[in-house]
Amino acid sequence: MARTDDSTAHAANWRTVLAADAALGALVAVIGVVVAVFANAVVGVVMVAAGVAYASLVGARARRWARLRRSGPR
Repeated sequence: MARTDDSTAHAANWRTVLAADAALGALVAVIGVVVAVFANAVVGVVMVAAGVAYASLVGARARRWARLRRSGPR
């Protein structure tokens, strides 16, 4: 089941979670570039946009988690 709260912000591996999510977004964007160049430009551009959007949401989550970590554990 997916977590919908911010309890991972206080976990010991919070940096790993954010790094894995950011890597996923970057990977989708890179694969999108490859698809755009070698196969279908429209699908590739959509994949790049999705990867960049996902990575930017990871950045927003990192800022939110930093704020939560500064305020202390629940």
